[in-house]
Amino acid sequence: MKGKLILPYIMLNLLSGLGSAVMFWLSSYDPIWIGTFFATFTMPFFLMVLSQAFSIARTSKNLPLIQLINLAAVAWVIFQLYVRVGPSSASEYVALGLALFGALTMQWYIRIFSNYGRKKSAAIVRGQTLPELSLHRLDETSTSSASFIGDKTLVVFFRANWCPFCMNQLKEIRAKADQLDKAGVKVKFISNQGIDHSKKLTRTLDLPSNFEILQDVDLRAAKALGIEDMGGAPSGMPGYPVDTVMATVIVLDETGQVLFGDETDNYRIRPHPDTFLHVFGVGNNVSPIAA
Repeated sequence: MKGKLILPYIMLNLLSGLGSAVMFWLSSYDPIWIGTFFATFTMPFFLMVLSQAFSIARTSKNLPLIQLINLAAVAWVIFQLYVRVGPSSASEYVALGLALFGALTMQWYIRIFSNYGRKKSAAIVRGQTLPELSLHRLDETSTSSASFIGDKTLVVFFRANWCPFCMNQLKEIRAKADQLDKAGVKVKFISNQGIDHSKKLTRTLDLPSNFEILQDVDLRAAKALGIEDMGGAPSGMPGYPVDTVMATVIVLDETGQVLFGDETDNYRIRPHPDTFLHVFGVGNNVSPIAA
C-alpha cells in the first residue's frame, strides 16, 4: 500500500510548491507563499534532485534539517495570517491548507513510509551459513549462493534502479573496486528488477570482473532470507516488479559463513562501506579478520 502512495506524495508536494511559486508572482509577491513553497517543495526537491546531485546514500532517521525548514515554513504562514488577523481570502485559506498538507505528509514519509517494520532475519546470523539461494546470471543461466564458496564475498540486496539511495550505495561500493580486488573479494549485487534493467546498471556502473549483478527471480532468495518487501515498489514505475526487497548487506568468508549483516529498518539508512569493508581488510589499514 505504501508503494502506491509515494509517487502521489512526491508529485502533489512538487506541484504545490510550483503552484506556490506561481502564486507568489501573481499576488505581487505576497510573502505568505514563500512559506507554502518551502513547506511543500523541500522534500520532493531533496528526493528528486539533491539525493542525485550529491550522491546521497544515507540520511539521518528523522531528517532534522528538512523538518526544521518545513516547521519554519509552516510557522511563517501562520505568522503571516496572525499579523493579518486571520485569513480573509480564499487564497490565504489555500496557502494555509497547502502548508499543513506539506507538514502532515512529510511526517507520513519520515515516520511511516521510510520504515520497513522488518524483523531480524533468522537466516542472517554471524558465524552461520546462509540457506542456499537460487539466483540467475544476466545471461539467464542459473546459479546459487553455493558458487560463492571459495571466495570472500560481499552480497548487497538492492531495490532497483529507481531507488536513488540504492544506486548511490552501489556507486560507493564500486568506488572501492580496486581495494576489494586486491583483497580477493567478489561482490554480488542482487535484485529482482529484471535482466534488462540490470544490464543497463552494469554498463552505468562500468562494473569490473570482480563485481556481478545477479537476478533474484520471483524473490526466491529474498524470501529464503526473509527480506522480501511485497508491494514495496512505488507505483508508476513501468517495467519494474511491484514487489521488491528490503535493502540488506551481507559479508561472507570463503566458507560461506556470515561475518557481518546489516538489515536496516529504514530504506534511507544504508551502512557506510567503511563499517563492513574493514572485515575484508579494506580501508583504514584495518587488519583482515581470519576466515
